[in-house]
Amino acid sequence: MVDLVARIGATIIALGTLGGVVASYTRREWRVAVARLITGMVAYLAVSKYAELRDFFDGMIPGGHPSKPADSQPQSSDGPNLWLPLALAGGGLAASFGLYGLWNLVQRRRARRAAKHAVDTTAQTRRHAIEADYDEVRDVYAAYLCDVLAVLDRPALDDVTVPQTAALLHALDAAADARRGSDLDAYRQTVSALKTAWRAADDHARKTGIQHLPAPERTAIARARRLFETALDERGSQHERQAAYAKARALLDGVLAIPKQAVAAVEHQTRPALAKDATA
Repeated sequence: MVDLVARIGATIIALGTLGGVVASYTRREWRVAVARLITGMVAYLAVSKYAELRDFFDGMIPGGHPSKPADSQPQSSDGPNLWLPLALAGGGLAASFGLYGLWNLVQRRRARRAAKHAVDTTAQTRRHAIEADYDEVRDVYAAYLCDVLAVLDRPALDDVTVPQTAALLHALDAAADARRGSDLDAYRQTVSALKTAWRAADDHARKTGIQHLPAPERTAIARARRLFETALDERGSQHERQAAYAKARALLDGVLAIPKQAVAAVEHQTRPALAKDATA
C-alpha cells in the first residue's frame, strides 16, 4: 500500500513538474524552466524511492528495524506510514510551486528595474539631444548679440518691433521655461518652435540688412561699421582706435541701439590693448 501511494505521489509530482516546465518554456523563461525541472526531479526521486530511503534510515538508527518482507509483515503496521508519501508528494509540489513563485517574483523585479533603467536612460539621452538643439540656437544668437559688426549688418535681428524677432524672443523664453520642467514632449515642441523661429528671424534679417532704413541712417551705419573695424584692429595705435570707437558710437546715437553685449565685447577687446599701448 505504501509503495502504491508513493507511486501515485511521484506521478503527481512528475505531472506537475512537466506542466510547469512546459508553461515556462512557452513563455521563454528558460531559467525558471530549469529550476522547476531540477526541483521536480528531486521531489520525484524522494517520493518514488521512499521505501528504499525508509529502509536505509531505519538501518542507520540504533534500535531501528528495517522493513520486513510483505509476506511476514502485519498488514496493520503499514497504516500509520501511509501519510508520509502523501506528505512528501504534497511537500514536493509545494516546494516546486514555491520556488517557481519566488523565482518568478525575482525575475519580475529584475525586469521592472531593467525597464525603469532603460526608460531613464532613454529619457536622459532624449533630454541631452533636446538641450543640445536649444543650446545651439541660444549660443548662435548670443554670438550675434556680442558681435557689433553682425549687429550692424543685420539690425533687424535685434529689433523687437520686427515680428520675426519678437517671435524668436518669445520662443527663447518658452524653451527656457520648458527646460526647467520634466515634460520632455513639451520641451521638444518648444525647442522645435525655437529652431523654426530662429531660422525665420535670421533669414529675414539677412535679406533685409539695412535697406529698410532711410538713406541717412544707412550712411551713418556704414561709416560706423568702418570705424568699428578700425577700433577692433589690434594693429592700430591707441589714439586711432580710441577715436574710431568714439566716432562710431556718436554716429549711431539716435540711429541704432547697439546691444550691451556687443558694447561690452568691443570694450573688452579694445581697452586692454589701449592700456598696453599707453604703457609702452
